[in-house]
Amino acid sequence: MPDPGRRILERTSLDGKVAVVTGAARGMGAEQARSLAARGSAVLLVDVDADRGRALAAELEEHGSAVAFTPADVSDPAHWQTVRRAVLDRFGAVHVLVNNAGVVGHRRIGKISRADWQRVMDVNLKGAFLGMKTLAPDLRDAGGGSIVNVSSVAGLDQHPDPSYTASKWGLRGLTKTAAQEFGPWRIRVNSIHPGYMDTPMNDFASPELRAAKASLLPLGRPGEAWEAGELVAFLASDAAAFITGAEIAIDGGWTSGAQATEARRMH
Repeated sequence: MPDPGRRILERTSLDGKVAVVTGAARGMGAEQARSLAARGSAVLLVDVDADRGRALAAELEEHGSAVAFTPADVSDPAHWQTVRRAVLDRFGAVHVLVNNAGVVGHRRIGKISRADWQRVMDVNLKGAFLGMKTLAPDLRDAGGGSIVNVSSVAGLDQHPDPSYTASKWGLRGLTKTAAQEFGPWRIRVNSIHPGYMDTPMNDFASPELRAAKASLLPLGRPGEAWEAGELVAFLASDAAAFITGAEIAIDGGWTSGAQATEARRMH
């Protein structure tokens, strides 16, 4: 008689899979790579930070994972061709694409320059578009797979930087279109929406600002990068085989109503 527990574990396993993770050198991208590798996936790390990218590759190799690093700027179509050659030459196929690379600005509408706006849009939105355009046919040829686009709660709500908000809303919408287009290829496409996370992207914040932001969350703490990594690994696995076109908040309850949390705290 088949062991039901074994079948459940097999659904979450990524043995035999190959994943590409952008923005993988640190923060959430690094934890996504660790979670995927821990479940048996080979991983191609992609980042503009070559030193940190190579260091992470060495760490994962030391623990027995099949991993490689390729420096690339996700906003450059030619770099995506380099990524494609690297993953196919090294691992022979690709089954998972995680569009995690992202940048954030800190300018209001009246202050942001056209160059700053374009830089954020190029990395956060154009980069994911190019990644899907380049690699989706290879996921199809491998029998299907999973694409995870890392948006933000800013793609469900807002952020003080208009370019960041627009790019993350755009990525949310692009995910819906891709889920429709790639579904017949057996490719699932979902977006995740991290909230306030304890990652290098928030290193600019003072301890007071960090505490104030955490106090607005029902859970009362920032998220940790590994928690986003676990969500990505789940969506990459067969356990998520009927999930596509979804937008999944991982935000400590922010989108359940931060104002309600503040009112509860005050009373």
